[in-house]
Amino acid sequence: MGRVNETFVLFLHIQIIFWCWIPSIISIKISPCARWNTTGEIVAGLGGRGNNLDQLLDPEGIFIHRQTNTLYVSDTGNNRIQIFTLNQLSSMGTTVIFNVTYPTKLYVDDDNDGQTIYVTVRNEDRIKKWVKGASDGVQVGGECLMCESVWVDKEKNVYMTSVMKHCVYKWSPLTDITTVAAGREMGQGSGSDSLDSPEGIYVDNISGTVYVADYANHRIQKWLKDALNGTTVAGLSTGNQGSDAESLSYPTSVWVDDETQVVYVADSDNNRIQRWLPNAFIGDTVAGGA
Repeated sequence: MGRVNETFVLFLHIQIIFWCWIPSIISIKISPCARWNTTGEIVAGLGGRGNNLDQLLDPEGIFIHRQTNTLYVSDTGNNRIQIFTLNQLSSMGTTVIFNVTYPTKLYVDDDNDGQTIYVTVRNEDRIKKWVKGASDGVQVGGECLMCESVWVDKEKNVYMTSVMKHCVYKWSPLTDITTVAAGREMGQGSGSDSLDSPEGIYVDNISGTVYVADYANHRIQKWLKDALNGTTVAGLSTGNQGSDAESLSYPTSVWVDDETQVVYVADSDNNRIQRWLPNAFIGDTVAGGA
């Protein structure tokens, strides 16, 4: 047993050296082993809880538009989408979408005429999009029962998670057809071919791989394009929850660094953000956890 443990520890040390040292040589933008300030900073909602321009009410989703250095916020309780310019002195936001009933997550895509905003409208069980200057949104794709998250790839395919149908849908604008990209429609389960109440998603624009925060299975699943089964890249593949380094508890969101394939997870019930290196057995906490 001691020999096995020594081998495992050696493997972990080799993995850490590889993922932390090699990126510095090839100029990776974010090191897989980067450390952040443990004290958070408020960048939106400095005025506290409310409906003024410097306030938010129960926000549920954010999106950072890198080209304009702008933070988009689903101000859920105020039924609006707000934008805030990052790294500026003003704390005031600007409302870009009014009167959208219970918006949750959002995705901002660049078109020839400017930014197009896709929003999950949970109370209407659908995804709606607003082109620049539009006063109202239009539905994309079919019904998405208790729609929780949205992503758009480079071909303008729209991905959406249905909590109640336990799958991720993919809608093609070319064919106007919606197909299942991950999980089984109405096929709730903990097997590799199933999801249970999926929430956040991330789609690799190069490979088409879909990463899913498999909420009630306490894991992050990776589905290759057109695959029938997923593989676990964070948490336990068995679907068991926990608070130790190898476990997750009700993950809600996932983000993947395209350069390093490092996975970041909002581990909601453990009040922390976890980072998982490729092929790692355990994650480490980069924010929260106290």
